[in-house]
Amino acid sequence: DVILTPTAYSQEILQGYGLKKPIYHISNGIDTEFFRPSRERRAAFREAYGLSDGERVVISVGHLMERKGILDYIELARQMPETRFFWFGYTDPKLIPTPVQQAIDGAPENLTFAGFVDQAALRDAYCGADAFAFLSHEETEGIVVLEALACGVPTVLRDIPVYDGWLEHRETVYKSSNDGEFQRIVSGLLDKTLPDLTAAGRAVAESRSLEQVGKRL
Repeated sequence: DVILTPTAYSQEILQGYGLKKPIYHISNGIDTEFFRPSRERRAAFREAYGLSDGERVVISVGHLMERKGILDYIELARQMPETRFFWFGYTDPKLIPTPVQQAIDGAPENLTFAGFVDQAALRDAYCGADAFAFLSHEETEGIVVLEALACGVPTVLRDIPVYDGWLEHRETVYKSSNDGEFQRIVSGLLDKTLPDLTAAGRAVAESRSLEQVGKRL
């Protein structure tokens, strides 16, 4: 009867297909009671991976594929050897393209590929991180971005159309379309020389809570 899609961006793409049914965009939604800032969860993550409270940690989440920005993330870790980087997510090795596998094999020592973890462990990682760097080249919403924002972690994104109109640069997140700029932004987040946007980011997540999405549905 109708077509539901997560964002105005994906709605516009679908409208270009000549579909006859009405198309509405509405977020997939996020459990903001589960994903929320927590000192206890931060401590649990750092204990699980043997991290001191003072160690600076950047995380990302996604399949091991170029579209998710993994090659750029590996290079970012290489540029910042004094910072610990983690990538959460798993892809069947048979499906990983050779260039990506070679980049993973040659990744710097400060980058840990943590593999697949359950939702609770991922929440701990968001809470325990000092920055979330999601360098994906294409998304229809980016639900992990909402998870990170809900947990109060400073966030930097690749500046792609899907975020237009609801995640604004220097208001709720930091964005860049220049690979060389990511290091400067992440360093600013870690050094706390950039303004803290986490409260505004949390508000965006709350506006897309399961409760709010349920009311819209």
